[in-house]
Amino acid sequence: MQRIALIFAMIAATLSAPVQAQDKGQQKASAGDTVLILDASGSMWGIVEGQSKIAAARQAVGSILSKWNPSDRLGVMAYGHRSKGDCNDIEMIRPVGPVDAREISSTVERLNPKGKTPLTQALRQAAQSLKSNENKSTVILVSDGIETCNADPCAAAAELKKAGIGFVAHVIGLDVTDPLAKAQLQCIARNTGGVYLDAANASGLQQALGRAVDVTQGKKVVSEAPARAATVDPFRGKPLRATVRLAEGLDPVTDGGLVWVLYKPGTDGEEKGEYIATEYGARLAMAAEPGKYMLEVSLEETKRLFPVEVVKGALATYDFVLDAGYVTSEGNISGSGAKAQDVTWELRRGDESVTTKYDAVPKFVVPAGAYSMVLRKGTARAVQAFSIAPGDVMNLAMSLDAGRLLADALYTSGGPKVENGLTVEVRRPQQVENEPGEWVATEYEPLSVFDLPTGSYDIKMTVGKAQKVQRIEIKSGQPMRLTLILEAGVLAIDAPGADKIEIVAPKKDINGERKVFETFYDAKINFAFNAGDYVAIVTRGDTSKEQPVKVTAGERNEVTIN
Repeated sequence: MQRIALIFAMIAATLSAPVQAQDKGQQKASAGDTVLILDASGSMWGIVEGQSKIAAARQAVGSILSKWNPSDRLGVMAYGHRSKGDCNDIEMIRPVGPVDAREISSTVERLNPKGKTPLTQALRQAAQSLKSNENKSTVILVSDGIETCNADPCAAAAELKKAGIGFVAHVIGLDVTDPLAKAQLQCIARNTGGVYLDAANASGLQQALGRAVDVTQGKKVVSEAPARAATVDPFRGKPLRATVRLAEGLDPVTDGGLVWVLYKPGTDGEEKGEYIATEYGARLAMAAEPGKYMLEVSLEETKRLFPVEVVKGALATYDFVLDAGYVTSEGNISGSGAKAQDVTWELRRGDESVTTKYDAVPKFVVPAGAYSMVLRKGTARAVQAFSIAPGDVMNLAMSLDAGRLLADALYTSGGPKVENGLTVEVRRPQQVENEPGEWVATEYEPLSVFDLPTGSYDIKMTVGKAQKVQRIEIKSGQPMRLTLILEAGVLAIDAPGADKIEIVAPKKDINGERKVFETFYDAKINFAFNAGDYVAIVTRGDTSKEQPVKVTAGERNEVTIN
């Protein structure tokens, strides 16, 4: 009877399949359950192409959620986001379940990288969360570095595969420059039958994650890992080897910007002497003859000098501590929430300027201590003091009270526009009678652009002798377009043989003098004036000639005075 019921159920399922496909638009078959493991260790504040790695991961996760098969289930795990030195800092931040793009994106957005890289334990916990059902189990692991909790994730991956729970791990290496780290990540994928993909930056990570999702949905993607692990030491013949950490007990620094410079010892044995060689990268492997040396390690604003020794026939392996912290900074414009672009970041220690950077999201690696960060955009400025301890990984968010002014001028209402010779001057409102307000900035473009702190300003636009002043109010995050109508025109005079041309008022004042607007020591002039009546006085030798001239707003008046 049970067999007959089963047959009827199978027939019913077969008959209903076309209807289901029609109703759901040929929906893909479920690929099972997937756990996305995100690296949130301190190194994820590293910068790739002007963007922090964690910001790149947030964007990439958001991009793949839209293409997720609605019938598939997804969980998200993160490690290293709650504690600096805890190998147990692993959290299933969203249990395996139906995909809620908004909730997952919001959860990932709150990750604050700071800790270690417990790859092995993260894989084991992900497998444990997946084996409670009979669905196909998949892990997508995103990491930028090597296991740092005294475990072997490569061996653990092989064990999990042999456990018979259908476990597969697809691995994405984000900006991985250390050959040993890359080999380890590739091994995890290879030992579980997964694919390994490299991602050098944010767009690469987005593409790699998309390809990993494609694999979970049955599409063919070629792994970028070699079929077999390399058996040869990639650093053979280079006995001097080293890694560095920001502080004792933290992960090795994975930043490819590390610079290693080898010197002979100085005469006192404690300073650097003759230069020998320079290497770059997260892990040092350098050829060196037996002997004692001084090794200078530099990363951004931090520089340390360490004594090292190479002994014949042995590896000289060092693990240095920089006693430094990692600072990135993200600026936004108050009132709009927009990211601050085209800015400068000045790092100061007391009264001393340490360095200035121009990236939208800069990175600084600084010795432990007290500092201040100065964010500038145009004449707008924000300052924030901070202290950093060894091993701190800090994202210094700053807000700038600034608005953008776009200023141009017209000769008269309806045009033409002032294209040449325009000066736009920005001053604070007058504080002392008969004295101009404090100067702020001057530009000379037909459309001048200013980034200004919030507040009141007097904007004076000048072309030739024509000018106009208007007071404005700048509000943070709100761009303002100002077009002043100068009510001016151009006066062009040709006075052959003239030594001097003066443009004066047509009437004398109460003292019997006429106001002089401009004096030219030339026989030709081409100059802008406010609309009105004037007199041109042409001087040739000892004789002068006066001729009335008129300037009409928006027009050019050409006059010949013989």
